[in-house]
Amino acid sequence: MGPNVNIQTTTNQYLAPAWVDQILRDNFFFGEVLGNTEKWDGSQMLFPMKYQKGVASVAFNGFDQLPTSQQPVSVNMTFYPTFVATNVALAGSDLSVNKTPMQRINLMKIMMKSRAQDGADDIGNFFQGDGSGFGGKAPMGLGGIVDDGTTLSTYGGLSRATYSGLNATVTASAGTISLLKVRQLNNSITDGRVAPSMAITDYTTWSYFEQLLQPFQRNTYSDFKNMDAGTGYAAKGLIWDGLTIYKDKKIVTGNFYLLNLDYLKYYGLNWWEGEAVSLEDKQIKGNIYEYSPANATKAFTWTNWIRAYNQGAVNGFMIMGGQLICTDPMRNGKLTGITGM
Repeated sequence: MGPNVNIQTTTNQYLAPAWVDQILRDNFFFGEVLGNTEKWDGSQMLFPMKYQKGVASVAFNGFDQLPTSQQPVSVNMTFYPTFVATNVALAGSDLSVNKTPMQRINLMKIMMKSRAQDGADDIGNFFQGDGSGFGGKAPMGLGGIVDDGTTLSTYGGLSRATYSGLNATVTASAGTISLLKVRQLNNSITDGRVAPSMAITDYTTWSYFEQLLQPFQRNTYSDFKNMDAGTGYAAKGLIWDGLTIYKDKKIVTGNFYLLNLDYLKYYGLNWWEGEAVSLEDKQIKGNIYEYSPANATKAFTWTNWIRAYNQGAVNGFMIMGGQLICTDPMRNGKLTGITGM
């Protein structure tokens, strides 16, 4: 029940100096990738890969003839930048009213940060896709990278049927997740120290995996970064065999990824004019963007305001340029179709 008319006409309203975000959810993989952003360079980026062995070695003695021919062993993967724009539109009349002495929150500043976070959320969706959105103009995502040719027959401009190293390991989990299935997936993409650096899944599948651990294994580790092996809880995820398993609400339900981030990075390209953008804002509470990835400024650019010629309004754009690139898809894998344990 609201106050009576006497209170309404004698007492001003209180406006909290911050927004509480009730719409944007977890976007962990986006933050993890943007936190390690590399810089884009050139009109396209080429990454050479070795796809086969050269001429076989021979055992010989005395004056035996040795091989003198050469066999091609490498080819270039080719990647192009993509661009994603998020607009910020404001009416001059609203800005005028907001600029009065009664202002509690700066409308222009908070809308810029809010829309930057909206853009990050949308890009998080792209990072789960296969790059086919908007007629193939969307950034590449895990759906196209961690694939065996079922979704994308080519990657980096090369055929997956011809170059087997472009295929990730994709295993249909037949409804359940088990430690054995995770171990087998891990074994298929590991060679010695060249091994997955993180695991990530949706919240539901994460809870299934949690139940696979024995009660005595469910320990809390405060210094989990220094652990080489073991199982238990970390500050941000579960630990299995020294590998942290994170959860993200952007991950397609039922998918469990093992990723090697040494070969999976975002290469950021700033817009030709404007200012670098940080996603962090202390006046927007309740979402994961209270702390912005340190290197997000290598990819996000604010274009500055553009004034409408026939309206009392302004518009600007948050632009993210670059591409999510995996230079060694075979080092990644996923279990699919998990519905229980």
